[in-house]
Amino acid sequence: MTEDVEIPEEVDSIALKFLDLSGKAREIRVPVNMWDVVKKDGMSFDSSNVGFADVSDSDMVAVPEPSTMRIMKYGEKKVATFLCEMYWPDGTRFEGDPRYMLRKTMEELKEDGYEIHVKPEYEFHILNENTLEPFDSGHYIDGRIGYTDMVEEVTEVMGEYDFDVEKVHHEAAPGQYEVEPLPYDDPLQAADEFIFIKEAIKRKAREHGAYATFMPKPVPKDAGNGFHVHLSLFKDSEYLFSSDELNEEAAGFIAGLLEHAKALSAVVSPSINSYKRLIPGYEAPVYISWGGENRSVLVRIPAYGTSEQKKGRVEYRAGDATANIYLMLNSLIRAGMKGMKESLDPGKNMKEDLFELSEEEIQKMGIEILPGNLSEALNELEKDEVVKESLGTSFKYYKDLKEKEIEEFKREITEWEMFKYMDY
Repeated sequence: MTEDVEIPEEVDSIALKFLDLSGKAREIRVPVNMWDVVKKDGMSFDSSNVGFADVSDSDMVAVPEPSTMRIMKYGEKKVATFLCEMYWPDGTRFEGDPRYMLRKTMEELKEDGYEIHVKPEYEFHILNENTLEPFDSGHYIDGRIGYTDMVEEVTEVMGEYDFDVEKVHHEAAPGQYEVEPLPYDDPLQAADEFIFIKEAIKRKAREHGAYATFMPKPVPKDAGNGFHVHLSLFKDSEYLFSSDELNEEAAGFIAGLLEHAKALSAVVSPSINSYKRLIPGYEAPVYISWGGENRSVLVRIPAYGTSEQKKGRVEYRAGDATANIYLMLNSLIRAGMKGMKESLDPGKNMKEDLFELSEEEIQKMGIEILPGNLSEALNELEKDEVVKESLGTSFKYYKDLKEKEIEEFKREITEWEMFKYMDY
């Protein structure tokens, strides 16, 4: 099922990885002497335990994608790590595989003469391993020794695995950092590499007795961690978006993102914790609007970047790393393309700082707000055929998974509740 790939002699074992529907990495570890079997037949697993299928029809096969191989270091051990796509035992594709769905979207766009490049931005916190308090008290692009040391170490680990990074810096909150890779020509590669980048950062933090988390809101009083996605669209190798003026294609693409923003929330901000970040007052993009350099809107057109980047891109700002990145990119691209094909109107270019306006002023401007919790987002998803279709045959299982998460949370008693109501 996969082309011949040489496993380097220094490798101690092989890891087969894929993301489940909730965006968590799953792994099957096999000895090197099993490679001839695995590269031919893949490795079987119970897909009902990772949310892909019913228990009555759950046998599935993970097949390694040869182009994704990375040699990851686990202490003194070296592991040849492959990302996988899913097949049924009879060799047919599992149509609900998130990686395959994104790949199929890119193939469809290519057939129509389109191409999309993406540039993600990852924010994360480094916390004390024992107390889970921020590892430092730094602030945005803090230049003091100690904070720059961690930036340097994250930069080094990016270089160690040949990830092309534009910059690494301390973010606004204590213990918060951001990695900005260079733009990717292929969204599939961007999604693949994020899985490795996330793991590499977590391992680097552990070397310092710390814990790296991409959780949207790990520290209640501070700003949360976003996952911003920049998208550039091409047709016949020519930019369709322009930073100088909003042409018809860019307007339609932005309008598509705004039109489907409420349903997109269930995919790009898919956890209970996501909505602890998406509240007014913490620079979170909750207002369904667009603007130029305006960071208070949901979709913006950045003015900074290399001369190549400035030729035209849009930035979607509401996502976070609890999303399955393949599903996130697939849903964003499909929503934007739908808006472009229908020549939708994105409405007024917002120049105001929406964070400074009152709720009444926001309403008078006709600006809607993203869902306030996961239940609301799932209700919007149920009504939105475009975003539902971006989840393919996995929609039912995805919805069931998220509804179960909500029910689990409803039954939990938080520390806040104990503190607030214990005296009654």
